[in-house]
Amino acid sequence: MTLEYFVIVGIGCILGRLTAGWSASLLADMNSGGLIKCAACGTEVSIETRWFRLRPIRCHCGQSPNVTWHLASTLTLGALFYIYSRCLLDPNIACQALHEVRPDAALLSSRLPFHLTLIWLLWIATVTDLLDYVIPDEVIYPGIVIAVVAAFVVGELQMIHIWVNWDEAYVSLHGPYLPEWMKHHQHLHGIAWTVAGSLTGAIVTGLIRWVSGAILGYPALGAGDVTLMALIGAFMGWQPTLCVLAIAPLTGIFIGAFTKLFTGRSFVAYGPYLTCSAFVVLCTWRWLWADYFTLRDIFGHWPTVVGLLGFSLTCLVILLFLLRIFRALPTKNLRQ
Repeated sequence: MTLEYFVIVGIGCILGRLTAGWSASLLADMNSGGLIKCAACGTEVSIETRWFRLRPIRCHCGQSPNVTWHLASTLTLGALFYIYSRCLLDPNIACQALHEVRPDAALLSSRLPFHLTLIWLLWIATVTDLLDYVIPDEVIYPGIVIAVVAAFVVGELQMIHIWVNWDEAYVSLHGPYLPEWMKHHQHLHGIAWTVAGSLTGAIVTGLIRWVSGAILGYPALGAGDVTLMALIGAFMGWQPTLCVLAIAPLTGIFIGAFTKLFTGRSFVAYGPYLTCSAFVVLCTWRWLWADYFTLRDIFGHWPTVVGLLGFSLTCLVILLFLLRIFRALPTKNLRQ
């Protein structure tokens, strides 16, 4: 592992430890995981211990178990930083190397810190959601502002342009079609793709929340999930954001099974599914877009995109109605 990876991992570990302290502070009036005060006797934890201590934390009363999740936060974020940086920078992997997106700025100094910021913010949201089913606005809204400003200033942070047409007849003569204004106005394009991504994440997730609430009587997603997807969209663009939403149920199966096996909890908030899916899309974008799944053929034809969204929404409505009917059946009939 080269020096740059050691530095990246070190930064990830530091931010992971600070994440634990910040998450506990955000949840001070809720479940702070034992980093604010002892759950048994109520003794407050010192500021130094809350933010910087790396050893397990145990109250002098001896009635509460050791607090160790801050160590898990430290090591996990360091590992995530390493995995993503390796996937992005290693020429043998090059997870985001696309024919139509060739930034002039080096990835090490542009897209890497941009996406590491996203991974850090997603990790904070994951920790608070796992602790007490909360996704703090103090994390989401500043993150969206950071994404929009950075996308405008740099102009080359997109994983994929806001629009690329891979029509076979045109590509064979000229290559993939990119609107002319995108080529000559990079900073304007930066604003366009980040805002489009944020709106896509918020609108589609909000629509799912509204439809499920109308059919089931309660929303299947929380309001925090809507703002979380707005954050993800601001950093990734509208096409990757739709991929995140599509993959989330699959990652939910694995996360739910893992959580049930090791913690015994039968319910996990949906936020960690979304954050895990966003990380997967970040690390596999080249294969999703071009090499294996060739999503570029779908996202370059707007009627197909609209049709797929309509089909997915229809399937969701049908499934929700079936779920409502299933829950309305008498328990006695279900047992028979």
